[in-house]
This record gives sequence, C-alpha cells and structure tokens, in this order.
Amino acid sequence: MTPLADAVFLLDVDNTLIDNDHIEADLKRHLEREFGPECRDRYWTILENLRVERGYADYLGALQRYRLENLNDPRILGMSSFLVDYPFAERLYPAALDVIAHLRPWGTTRRGTTSCSTTSSASWRR
Repeated sequence: MTPLADAVFLLDVDNTLIDNDHIEADLKRHLEREFGPECRDRYWTILENLRVERGYADYLGALQRYRLENLNDPRILGMSSFLVDYPFAERLYPAALDVIAHLRPWGTTRRGTTSCSTTSSASWRR
C-alpha cells in the first residue's frame, strides 16, 4: 500500500501510548526518597509551569531550571542520571508500537505530547 501524500496521523503519547502516570509516580518517589519532599515539590512546581508554557511535560527542562536555582548542589547529577537512565520503553502500553506500525502504510505518523492544562498547544515530532 502506498502512503497517501497528505495523510498524517497525530498520536498523543501521554497516557495513550505510554503510561505517563507511572513515570510521574516513579519520579516523585525518587525525588522524595533521594532529595526530600521540599525538593520534590519545587521540581514539580517548575515542571507544571513548563507544562503550561510548552504544552508538554519537559522533565529535563524542569531539571535544568531547578539546577539554576541550586547551582552548588552536587546531588542534581543524581537527578539527571535517574531521568537519563529511566526505562521509558518499559512504560509503553502493550501494542503501542503496533498501532504506529499499523498506521504507517496509510500515511506519516507523528507522535507528540499534549497537556490537559493547555488545550491549544502541542509538540509534535516525526
């Protein structure tokens, strides 16, 4: 089957193809255990502000902003290691990749993230 030149499938990732709630719960537990509830809450405030600004959950971007507030805290490296090493592939819902593969014969697939707090903005990637 030949892909249609004008067909593009937009796929929301958060809690559609990947279990974002599980990822967030893991991250919150890690932050509280390793850095305490105050650091966890501050990071989460930054993350939610970025979600409103950008329309998606930017975990690393929130960490970068958090770091700017805590330049002398060497523990930040541990926070970034957790995110970089996180098993995101294990959080895919069953058959999530099959859905994408199923759509490819009919057009281009785009995956992206949207936020419940913003209805008009989204970030889409090929």
